[in-house]
Amino acid sequence: MEPAHCPEEAALLKQLREIQEILTTAINSLGCKIPPKAESRYLGYAAKSVNVATDAYALLRGAGRVDASKLLIRPMFDIVLSATAVAKKKGFLFRKAYTELEEAKKMYEKNAANEAGAKKALEDLKRRFRAEPSYPIECKRVDVRYTAEVAGLLPVYETAFRIYCEFTHSAMRAVQGQLNEATDPIDTTMVIWCVLTMLDHLKKHTPAKIPSLASFQSEVLKSQAAILGTQTGSAIKS
Repeated sequence: MEPAHCPEEAALLKQLREIQEILTTAINSLGCKIPPKAESRYLGYAAKSVNVATDAYALLRGAGRVDASKLLIRPMFDIVLSATAVAKKKGFLFRKAYTELEEAKKMYEKNAANEAGAKKALEDLKRRFRAEPSYPIECKRVDVRYTAEVAGLLPVYETAFRIYCEFTHSAMRAVQGQLNEATDPIDTTMVIWCVLTMLDHLKKHTPAKIPSLASFQSEVLKSQAAILGTQTGSAIKS
């Protein structure tokens, strides 16, 4: 039996499940369709990742596992920031892939064989992206802040993203529960924002079948207000 939630949280969880069902249907509607551009394909994968995390969040939250559910929010922000940057800037996806390739090199011993393998992997990556004529190829790293800047979501990065980083990085005030009072009421709202943002990307950039999301516009506005509200000094107690 699920624990009782306050009316506000119960209503948010109900809405989250409804929105997630739309996301699941949208992802399934892609079926065997292969979008022509790398960006569109990435958005499909990103939406699936958000859907998996949302499913786990709803399960944990519904069972009253609030502390555990918080650990899923920062990864969703990560995906949404990257997906939005990919959708907005041509060439960003290659730079993201290049960055991840460079990071992967750190897991292997530095020797001639591994260096040759990394070089081949980079050339293969370039070749795949060059399949699209005039695709911009820049071997430059990206970080989260730059990603948020390209996405036009710096306020999200500077506020909510930073707060939820404290949970995933085991910051002292997070593990001691000092952020719970400020974040508990907005956790589910943050997840709703992530799902709605991914639905918007799928609607604009992929052949996914998505109904009108106009009825959820007020929820988007509330989410944005909650995101920006996390930066106020009164909201987060030190």
